[in-house]
Amino acid sequence: MRLAMLCSGQAGQHRDMLEELLSAPECAAINQAASMALEQDVGSWWKELNDEDLFRNSNAQFAIAYFQMATWSRISSILPKPSLVAGYSLGELIACFISGALDAAETFRLVQARARLMDQAIDVDGDCMVLWRGRVSPAMLERRDRMISELGLCIAIVRKEGEMVLAGKPDEIATFFTEFKPMNPHLVRLPVRIPSHTRHLAHAAESFRDMLNASPISSPDIPMIGSVHGAPVRTRGDVIEALVTQLSNTIRWDRCMDLIAESGVDMAIEIGPGNDLARLMQTVHPEVKSRSVEDFKNLQSLADWLKRGVNS
Repeated sequence: MRLAMLCSGQAGQHRDMLEELLSAPECAAINQAASMALEQDVGSWWKELNDEDLFRNSNAQFAIAYFQMATWSRISSILPKPSLVAGYSLGELIACFISGALDAAETFRLVQARARLMDQAIDVDGDCMVLWRGRVSPAMLERRDRMISELGLCIAIVRKEGEMVLAGKPDEIATFFTEFKPMNPHLVRLPVRIPSHTRHLAHAAESFRDMLNASPISSPDIPMIGSVHGAPVRTRGDVIEALVTQLSNTIRWDRCMDLIAESGVDMAIEIGPGNDLARLMQTVHPEVKSRSVEDFKNLQSLADWLKRGVNS
């Protein structure tokens, strides 16, 4: 069996998201590394966040990183060694941890640095991303593309054919959303205040390059997929270039999914939180059995699913 791991990066947070992981014995080393990065106990940090703090960029990114790294610590012992690791947005940095290119302490440090650089790059007060999906007429697509150009919006992520994330200033996104929501009910305004993967983050990307060059990042033990080009990442230089480029360039998740399927992968597991990437993979490439860790009620259920996949 060939297994791919999928690391998300833009899932919503909820109050009990980390509770089970914080008390899991398998997560003790991750808890220690997270607490060192925060300079306080990670469990106390999480409990002290109010509802507004929960969605602040730096806190949200750290929480998502903790969730994925802690989840990997819980499930890695019951999985075969993955053949590929792919990360979506922040998830590409977490993929470095899973692939062995970074240890836990350095991953948390870079997660914090990345979030800080993103916050410093642009000062906006409002949501600046929208998810375009749903079938529409060719005339509406032409009208959409014309408005994208007129407003100066950027394509941040291409998810699959006809589905993409657009980014821009909050007033531009609001104008776009107001124009098209009545005609496309599947249009979704995303609660994201940083226009990631666009030209607005170019300066942050170059500053992040300096940090990565000075870090102990290494060649991955498990091949990664660079999200901008949808191509294999195998060397230290490749890893750094992938992490830098994705901050200010369009993520081609559609190409990442294609490469996973073309590589002969049989099964894919999304770390979470959520199951968005697993659902996308299952839709685009149904031949790759794809599930999220959160789809299973416990680790034994996950192990049983993997065993059925091996024997099928």
